[in-house]
Amino acid sequence: MCQKKILILFDIDGTLIKFKSGTAGKIFSDIMEEIFQVKIDKNNLPDFAGQTDLKILKEICEINNISFTSVLANINEVWNKMLLLFGKYCTTDYILLLDGVPELLNTLSKEKNITLGLLTGNFQENAYQKLRTYNLHNFFSFGAFGSDDEDRSKLPPLAIERANKLNKQDVFSNENTIIIGDAPRDISCARANNIKVASVATGNFSFIELEKYKPDLLFDNFKNYISVSRSLCQLIQ
Repeated sequence: MCQKKILILFDIDGTLIKFKSGTAGKIFSDIMEEIFQVKIDKNNLPDFAGQTDLKILKEICEINNISFTSVLANINEVWNKMLLLFGKYCTTDYILLLDGVPELLNTLSKEKNITLGLLTGNFQENAYQKLRTYNLHNFFSFGAFGSDDEDRSKLPPLAIERANKLNKQDVFSNENTIIIGDAPRDISCARANNIKVASVATGNFSFIELEKYKPDLLFDNFKNYISVSRSLCQLIQ
């Protein structure tokens, strides 16, 4: 049992669930083509791992000589079209539930001193749409999202602020927060905010690759969810 109040912020893609390879790139390409009538080479897309949706859109614009200002001017239309297009793929046929995830979330949610939130590059509506594929959405009543800012490192303070607002008191800070993700950008985001970070090798990066970035905790997966939950509690002393 955790002795101190802890805020745990989960990434989604590659951490809780995982799209089949190439799906997200196809969706982004289709969106840009539909909205801006620009043919996007699916092989000429930025690396999505750990990126915010705003940052991905910006890089796609830079690569393909599209005005990012015009994207921002139509951002609600972009989010709405993305939500519809992603919705077609938010099924168990296209999304995998990663091992141990429901058990881990259920275990952590029962800890009275733990609050769960999201820290994800997905824009907010799509984050919850993806999670609903496996009924994981109810574990997370708040978070910080890829629609809040293109810079992922600016998301943790937003998530902490929202957690405190939910609790109606300032109980969380960078000192008792943990970020969990599957990519080096999750680690750098945590380090930029002086926050503890746990990495899991279920995304596009192997255990050995993630180890080089020296996260505070590193797991192969969440199969041994009891051990994972204990390690997370022990990380904040």
